[in-house]
Amino acid sequence: MKKHSKYLANLRPVLYEKFDHEKAEHIVLNAGKIYERLCLENGQEPRALRMHTRKRIYPAIAAFQAMLKEDVNRDDAAEILYGYYEKQSEPLGNVIRNILKIPYLYKLIPRFFTKMTKKFFGEAAGFRAKWHCAGKNEMRFDMLVCPYQDICVRYGCPEIVRSFCRADDICYGDMHARLHWGRTKTLGLGADCCDFRLTIRQVP
Repeated sequence: MKKHSKYLANLRPVLYEKFDHEKAEHIVLNAGKIYERLCLENGQEPRALRMHTRKRIYPAIAAFQAMLKEDVNRDDAAEILYGYYEKQSEPLGNVIRNILKIPYLYKLIPRFFTKMTKKFFGEAAGFRAKWHCAGKNEMRFDMLVCPYQDICVRYGCPEIVRSFCRADDICYGDMHARLHWGRTKTLGLGADCCDFRLTIRQVP
């Protein structure tokens, strides 16, 4: 298992809680092999995409497929990964909320998120977005193409995409009382886009 597959390393104790020792070990071993295969199969993908595939997408697919090999029900396997991603996202969400306790820092967040989104979730990484607003008080765009969705569908596990979407909500949903994180639909749940919106709330 490659060192940078932190996802799989952190998943091990969760599997030990869900399954007996032998089954959990088989899942971990097979997940590592599947992960390596996925990386080799996609060795020519753009560098900008690799930060998503190597750290998140391929480890999740590998874990899901490894559980199926051990006769874990698809819904149960997807639910395990969903709960795992929720728990893994909580520390980052807490860090963000603590940082935003700095007075007035929240005012910079829409523009900061716009910059980071365009840099790390742009077309070079396989995403395609339609931007509606990128101002100092509001960031609003529709994500029309997402490699998290496309790659998981290609490898036959679309049900795990919602785990990635849930991580966003946990990290950014309650960042600050003056910030509203809104998303009413996602590609992962069958919609035509993910409608992202981050707005500074107006106080009367």
